[in-house]
Amino acid sequence: MHRLSPLLRRGLAALVALGALVVLGLGAPAASATTPPPDSAVPFGTTGVGANAASNSNAPIVAMEAVSGGGGYWLVASDGGVFSYANAGFFGSAGALHLNAPIVGMAAVPGGGGYWLVASDGGIFNYGNARFFGSAGSLALNAPVVGMAVTHDGGGYWLVASDGGIFSYGDARFAGSTGATALNAPVVGMAATHDGGGYWLVASDGGIFSYGDAVFSGSTGSIHLDAPIVGMAATPDGGGYWFVASDGGVFSYGDARYFGSLGGMQLAAPVVGMAADPGGSGYWLALGSAAPLAGKIIGIDPGHNGLNYSAPGFIDQPVFNGTGTESCDTTGTATDSGYTEAQYNFNVATYLQADLEVEGARVVMTRTSNSGVGPCVTTRAAIIDDAHADVAVDIHADGGPADGRGFAVLEPVADGPNNGVIASSAAFAAILRDTFAAGTPMPISTYDGVDGLQPRNDLAGLNLTTVPKVLIECGNMRNGTDAALLVTTSFQQAAAAAMAQAITEFLTGHPA
Repeated sequence: MHRLSPLLRRGLAALVALGALVVLGLGAPAASATTPPPDSAVPFGTTGVGANAASNSNAPIVAMEAVSGGGGYWLVASDGGVFSYANAGFFGSAGALHLNAPIVGMAAVPGGGGYWLVASDGGIFNYGNARFFGSAGSLALNAPVVGMAVTHDGGGYWLVASDGGIFSYGDARFAGSTGATALNAPVVGMAATHDGGGYWLVASDGGIFSYGDAVFSGSTGSIHLDAPIVGMAATPDGGGYWFVASDGGVFSYGDARYFGSLGGMQLAAPVVGMAADPGGSGYWLALGSAAPLAGKIIGIDPGHNGLNYSAPGFIDQPVFNGTGTESCDTTGTATDSGYTEAQYNFNVATYLQADLEVEGARVVMTRTSNSGVGPCVTTRAAIIDDAHADVAVDIHADGGPADGRGFAVLEPVADGPNNGVIASSAAFAAILRDTFAAGTPMPISTYDGVDGLQPRNDLAGLNLTTVPKVLIECGNMRNGTDAALLVTTSFQQAAAAAMAQAITEFLTGHPA
């Protein structure tokens, strides 16, 4: 399997951990108000299954599913390794397989006789009495799959992508999606109603999208959150649901009872997901290992936007970039087959955001979908500057000469507002050049820069930055060999992982 930094992908009752895992059972009455340390269990009420840590997993834990009868659960790692606890039976795993994409979620057969695993490319792996009904593994996805949910009788399942696109199989009925909607924040998970007639999608800002017989009971979409939502779970009768944020805050809606939270505590590591007791009498929160980027703010600018071509009057307007003028934005380039740079940039940015949030960072994106126009390059720079990011990266793919190959990292030079971050940006550029060369099959550019580095003074994103920032051209879309890599999910994930490693190394002095 290709080399990846930890990926934050959530599904139904998702539980994500970085290395070792903490399971916190919450239900009335609360057993303790003390701050839980990393890698330990604090049982509360009826959901205190026990302290179970997958500390010997070969890959980060990415999802959890509870046994429908209660009393146990499974954990799954990104390499497909499965860990079973209490009365959860072990039926097999993908831990020994070479995967095309990492596992991002799981769902269990009602009754607990089997389970499915889903990968970010939509591939499905079924075990026990879980039947295979189909997968998206052979499709070209607009956005990565982030989770799944199963129907009430186990006769089908849904997959959900980060753009809210839904894929239904077996007796899972398609009831709607946000795949064509411009989202304020990416979808991070889903939950199904008790009768299988509908489902909810949840975004990282707590926005809820309900379909079929799933009743909208409230959301945090209009609330300023102290930390992003990282998971959700539904009540057994489908009359309500819970959200949990990375700071341990719990939000309950409908008939979902509030049993407690870790909000307001000084946590040694972030909460990374939740799962509900099948009886509705409580829920588990998971505390990950200490996060290396806790308290850090990272800026990500996925260049261009998917509908820029539709608004030439807006994107062609000249803006001052610090040294002269350039267009507000452009459409970007594309491969000969029509795969756009804007889509590539957004996919990698989404993967990178997930990687960084697993490491505890707060991520600021200059756009949150690939179905809009702009913003202007000057606005993009201002969004990241105003957030006081600790470091930032502009993600692009080049439209260079057809016979040229490879990636290059562009860095700012002294021309104005960026004077104070020239040296730090150059240091970050060198680290990113090295991690990208080591972590992806893309060679260093044969036509741009020297040894993969290129100073530039004609780009607003670099000229106007007041935080350490670089721009990476991840490869040449006009070159057939590069293009064949750039369009694949595996390369996009590896590119994001290399960027996450560079950011972690730059900010901490240690590799991810």
